[in-house]
Amino acid sequence: MRTSSPDGVPVSVVERVSLVLETFNGAGPLTLAQVTVRTGLPRSSVHRLLEQLATAGWLARSPEQTYELGVKAYEMGQAALNQNRLLQGARPVMQTFAQRTGLTIQLAVLDLGDTVYLAKFNGRSSGPTPTVVGQRVPGHLTAVGKALMAFTKGSDVRSPRKVLDTEGELVRQTANSITSHTQLEEELTAVRDRGAAYDRGEAFAGIGCVGVSIGPPDHIYGNLAGISVCAPVTSLDYRKLVGPVRMAAREIWDRCVATDLTSH
Repeated sequence: MRTSSPDGVPVSVVERVSLVLETFNGAGPLTLAQVTVRTGLPRSSVHRLLEQLATAGWLARSPEQTYELGVKAYEMGQAALNQNRLLQGARPVMQTFAQRTGLTIQLAVLDLGDTVYLAKFNGRSSGPTPTVVGQRVPGHLTAVGKALMAFTKGSDVRSPRKVLDTEGELVRQTANSITSHTQLEEELTAVRDRGAAYDRGEAFAGIGCVGVSIGPPDHIYGNLAGISVCAPVTSLDYRKLVGPVRMAAREIWDRCVATDLTSH
């Protein structure tokens, strides 16, 4: 069944609703015109969906006729976080790591080519870091994204959205960003060899990360998520951090497996 028109515009109701809701991710209140431009959907369809979503509580409408995420979206987001066994296993480990090392640690998954951050604990020595929970960043730019790509069988980094720019090259965010597929494949090979991925200021200028995947790829938690530790590039000892980050990932893995065993 076709779910999009020949020009790529979603046809199914679910896809259209999803596209509209995702428009508000990381954005402030938006007008009908802004949502129309961002989604590429017909204005009449956008208006109808916005009103229906506002009525259902997924969006909130202001007197100025702007829209933003509503109470229903918040409730479901909190429910998803509270029910996530991976988060339950990861949070204590991440908090201890951040307190012990002073470095910021993040938990993320790879979704449609993007790194999506699920949790973050700030370390006192890392200083301010630009990522926030729920944020999406093109996966090839982040350490945890590259760690997951490297160990995903048959992954095609050319097809997911937001990976390619209008000229067919990988999206660039800093002067250090990887933009060629050849360079990315070489990088993923290096990740597999060392068992960890590096971000050398590729996603955000001046911020470096060491990332690893959690668990083997043939398990329910395996390679579905990863962690990364970040700090200013000038203060990171990449090689020295690989071992501690892998140990933290293993502890998270052990906690998740133990939780599964006790629940059956």
